[in-house]
Amino acid sequence: MIERQSKNVLEGVDALVNLLEHYNDIEKKRERIKQIENEGDKMVHDIFSELNKTFITPIDREDITKLTSSLDDILDNLEAVSERLIIYEIKKPPKYMLEFAQILQKTTRQINEGIGLLRNLKEAKQIRGYCREVNTLENEGDILLRKATAELFSKKDPIEIIKIKELYDDLEAAIDRCEDVADVIGDILVKYT
Repeated sequence: MIERQSKNVLEGVDALVNLLEHYNDIEKKRERIKQIENEGDKMVHDIFSELNKTFITPIDREDITKLTSSLDDILDNLEAVSERLIIYEIKKPPKYMLEFAQILQKTTRQINEGIGLLRNLKEAKQIRGYCREVNTLENEGDILLRKATAELFSKKDPIEIIKIKELYDDLEAAIDRCEDVADVIGDILVKYT
């Protein structure tokens, strides 16, 4: 079930990248992201329901809960970005938004690969490699946030600064949640390998 949730997150990130790369039909693309986020919420509910019914789980319940919640948080951030693009009437997203989304896309691909291998803990070395790459990409996101924010503050319109800064923060927070997922995966590997 977590593998399905991870794929859903990647689908949401891909939809956001598509929205930013081809900035047209924004309402329709935002609706698609909202639909993916709603599917993610249903998956979370299903996973928690299964946890309540299952006596023995392949990994600790706490780890499953952390993984599920962090994956859901990524989708929540994506959905917030797509909503704010419309609410804030962003005519053209700054270039850094797409760069954030592309880092997020790379990060979620690494997570998806790592989660896909969790069933076979003999692949621990490869899974750790995916987790390290997530950490590297998260650091790239931090650097990009500092660079984008510095450039943003050179603008004159304070309202525009606030709008764009919130969008940057949501995207960077989604990347941070990816690191949270990688950390939980790392904890699982420590416990079971």
